[in-house]
Amino acid sequence: MKQSEIQNQQEVWNSIAPEWYAFKTHAGEKNLEFIKKQRGKILDLGCGAGRNFTKTKAEIYALDFSEEMIKYSKKKAKKLKIKNIQFFVSDAEKLPFEDNFFDSVISTALLHCIPTKAKRKKVLKELYRVLKPKAQAKISTWNKNSTRFKKKKKEDFVGWRDKGKRYYYFYTKDEIKKDLESLRFKIEEIIAGVDFPNITLMIQKP
Repeated sequence: MKQSEIQNQQEVWNSIAPEWYAFKTHAGEKNLEFIKKQRGKILDLGCGAGRNFTKTKAEIYALDFSEEMIKYSKKKAKKLKIKNIQFFVSDAEKLPFEDNFFDSVISTALLHCIPTKAKRKKVLKELYRVLKPKAQAKISTWNKNSTRFKKKKKEDFVGWRDKGKRYYYFYTKDEIKKDLESLRFKIEEIIAGVDFPNITLMIQKP
């Protein structure tokens, strides 16, 4: 694996943003249900082009490290007439928010895009830091033991047409569970299996 490829990930995601916006148009119904019932402040961590955006009484904080993705997420919010939203360009390993700031967090398919174990651990530590006590987070990451990814390497680059190669790390259920519990997260629900390409977790900061 080339270090230069890892370093260019922001450039890759900027380049695919227009097509990502056109392709990733819908969130899963469970994600929408989670967001719609929230109150207070909710962080969409790794918001991409805004596929999780929906009307909610919560104040939405949309964050991504790609400036182009944020540009398209603003377009998505305007299209849906969502006004209670703020946008941030930032790495997930160092969030620009105070401790115990959020009432909830949703993070869809972000964690497996973070290169190196140390950085993934930092993302989870930051998630814990910015959540209020008793607050919930709904996160998902690709499932190594699913039929779709079983033959994949633990970490790899996946091409997006001619726009470059995106880094991915493939978690197992036991691995992500262990990482979260080591940071004192309480795991309320975990969904994983050979028929599910994603591992989906509902977690809580005690």
